[in-house]
Amino acid sequence: MDFTGKVVIVTGSSSGIGAATAKLFAEHGALLTIVGRDEARLLSVANACEASRGNRPLCLLLDLTLDSSCDELVKKTADMYKRIDILVNCVGKAAVTSLFDTTMEIFDELVALNLRVPYKLTQLCLPYLKRSKGNVVNIFGAPLRTRPGFLPFAMIRDALERFTKSGALELATEGVRMNAVRPGITRTNFLENLNVDRESMDRAYATISSMVPNQVIIEPDEIARMILFTASDICPNLNAANLIVDAASSSY
Repeated sequence: MDFTGKVVIVTGSSSGIGAATAKLFAEHGALLTIVGRDEARLLSVANACEASRGNRPLCLLLDLTLDSSCDELVKKTADMYKRIDILVNCVGKAAVTSLFDTTMEIFDELVALNLRVPYKLTQLCLPYLKRSKGNVVNIFGAPLRTRPGFLPFAMIRDALERFTKSGALELATEGVRMNAVRPGITRTNFLENLNVDRESMDRAYATISSMVPNQVIIEPDEIARMILFTASDICPNLNAANLIVDAASSSY
């Protein structure tokens, strides 16, 4: 796959799947905008990208739940590269909450970041994607069984599936594709963000892996390879697809 000269925005680039995806795009010649909120991690990813082919990414520290930040991301990308070919909506978070909570704070945070940001960025990138006949790749979880405490996360996951399918239908007339890559249990900062301490991390992953048919935790690099395939021109009629990479975990 050759992305030489292609301009790619990858959100959530400072760690996990987003970081792996940015690095792999860089290896294949893409010109990148990477965005995150952890400066040290984001700079580390930028350095790795530059080391691949000598192209330094546009590196932005932004809170994308602010509309002004989404505007800034797209404007600075367009100003620097004069085009946008691919948007990878990889930013996201999980948090434990339930109907028994007495506030909407966590629910609103999850909707703002996991659902509203991909919608908003797609809107903003669309004029450029129409000109480049580009595409959008949405990253969200495989359709695994919902567990107590993750109801809003599951609701947003299902909404993103509908966004991908219906969005692809809307954009098809303009030559713009939209697909989703849906990872199963992947080794990211997910547990860390749920305040699992590092000493307990291996034990937690061992417990989680026992629930996977092949008892293997997926590595971010594998998901990154699927994202690049989806964003490439190898299958130009791949559109509205939900590509599930979960070792058959959702087949129960």
